Formats: sequence, structure tokens, C-alpha cells
Amino acid sequence: MSFISKSKTSTRRGFLIVTGVIAGSFLLTSCMDDVQSPEPQPAAYVSIFQGATDAPAMDIFANQNRVNQQPVQYAQVLPYSPYHPGTRDFRFSAFNSATSLLEKDLVLKADSVYSIFVAAEAEGIDAVLVKDVWEMPTAEKAQLRFVHLSPDADNVYLEVSGTTTPLVTGSTFKSVSDFEELNTGNFTLKVKSSETDETLIQSGTLELRGNRVYTLVLRGLASQTTGDKKLDIQLITNFVNY
Repeated sequence: MSFISKSKTSTRRGFLIVTGVIAGSFLLTSCMDDVQSPEPQPAAYVSIFQGATDAPAMDIFANQNRVNQQPVQYAQVLPYSPYHPGTRDFRFSAFNSATSLLEKDLVLKADSVYSIFVAAEAEGIDAVLVKDVWEMPTAEKAQLRFVHLSPDADNVYLEVSGTTTPLVTGSTFKSVSDFEELNTGNFTLKVKSSETDETLIQSGTLELRGNRVYTLVLRGLASQTTGDKKLDIQLITNFVNY
């Protein structure tokens, strides 16, 4: 499925691919049952990443409709799913609890793609909505963005092995960079302090493949060196251009 690109034509074409598959399925039924196929309904597509270190396992609701089937744990991702466009009341609560950790109105537009990043706050949590806009990837290139979700880490920058300049600079807590194009291959990714140039965390050797769009998330606590809440990086695949 092709979600969105900076090219308006590609955006329409990507959504028409989905519509065509659905319409084709209904068309087969209508030929058999002589029933007219319904028009596809407009939708926004949203993924949700739970990056709040101290939050409990969650239920997530949009206008009273629960969007998760299993409790959402720290560092888990809910993949892109369709949502009705408009202002949606997102509610985040502890699993099986009627008490909200956060309620926030988020505006979704039809034929658009978004990510929600749940982040820790000094008291409670926040939800950051960002529109996902990327170029259609090719076999020779990958695209990568950087998300800073570590509440006690300094301002940072992202360095990719084999390149002369940082891929992302001046990243602050709860910031989300644009998608940047990279050559394919094996790389080491380093997150460094903008203040001291100290390496805070680095990956092992990662293969970034063509026809793919990725998100690298800095999560956890810089003050912790052990346990599942320590500072870490997590690579998410947003899209594969088959």
C-alpha cells in the first residue's frame, strides 16, 4: 500500500490503489449478486507509537472507539489503520481503567497519513501528532527520519556512518525530523549530544534497504544504564514500495 508522498499525483495514485482493490472485490460480488458496490469512504491513516517510559499498559480510544485489541506496552507500535477524518478525541488510559491518562483532540484530514508518538512528561504523558510525508522510495535509496522521545536526554544529532555531515541536527525532546534520503547498505547510527559531541547511544550494523521508509526513535532514559527503560534506539519500517 502506498500511503503518501510529497508528490500530489503519487498521493492520489497510492490511495487509488487501495480503492481499486476494494472496489474490485465488491465488483465481483455485485456481478454475482446484482448488488451495486458502495462508494469507498474517505479515511485518514494513523500509526501510534507508545514511547512514554513510565506509562502503564494502555487502552487507546478515538471518539470512544478502542483502537487496540491487546494492551499497548512501552515501545510497541500500532500499525497504520484507517480513521474517520475530522476532529477525533483521542483518550489514553491504563488498561481496563476508566480513568484517562490523557485526552487530546487531534485533527485528521482525509487521504492523509499520520503518526502519533506518546511521550513522557514530568507529570503524565503527551501525544504528538505528525503528518507523515515522504518521497516515493526507489530500489537504490531508503528514507529515514528521527524522533526524539527521551525526556532527560540533551539536544542531540544523528550521525550515519560513511557520511560527512549529520543526517539530523538540533533534535530536541518530542521533535520529529523530516524524512531524509539515504543510499542503501549497512550502516551504524549514532545519536550524539549537541552540547558535548558525546555518543549517547549507537546501533550495531543495520541494513537499510531500498524501497523502504524508516523511522528511528530515541527512547528511554539517559539516566538509566540497565533495564528496559534505559536509553535505546528503535528502528521502525513505515512503508515498503513493493
